[in-house]
Formats: sequence, C-alpha cells, structure tokens
Amino acid sequence: MKVIFAIAGLGFLAACTIDGQPIDYSNLNQGDKTASCQDMELEYTANTDKATLLGGRNSTSGKANDLIERNISVKELAERKGCNTVLWPEQPEMTF
Repeated sequence: MKVIFAIAGLGFLAACTIDGQPIDYSNLNQGDKTASCQDMELEYTANTDKATLLGGRNSTSGKANDLIERNISVKELAERKGCNTVLWPEQPEMTF
C-alpha cells in the first residue's frame, strides 16, 4: 500500500514541475499545430512587414495590432516546437 501512495505522490509531484506556459490557442489556426518551422517563419515575416506598413496610419492601426498579436502566438508556438527564432525580425510597436 505504501508503494501505491509513493508512486501516486511522485506522479503529482512530477505534474507540478512542468515549467512551460500553456500555449494560447485562441490566436492560432487549425493548421498551426502541424506547421513547420519554415512555414511559421514565413508567416511571421510577412505579418511583420504588413504590420510595419499599416502601423503608421490611424485607420489601419487595428489591423496592424492584430497581426502583431498573431505573431506573438506564432513565435511562442515555434519556440515550443523547438524552432530557432533568434533571427526572426523585430516586431513593430503596437499603436493604440
């Protein structure tokens, strides 16, 4: 009986030591789960370029912010998948 409690205790302890933050899937697409590192980098770069162009205009700043938020989720997912994101472009600042 003590062995069962010891194993159960170790199981609970192991469950508490997971250090990764859960991925926010609310801003991810269905295909993101199977996307390759290269696919995510291409989307991230395209979104960055478009957000940079849209960000300076008041009428399109909301669209730019949406792209930046999407990129945050894409980059987090890429890092969780083990992709190297060091050379990915810097994001423009959000406009409010």
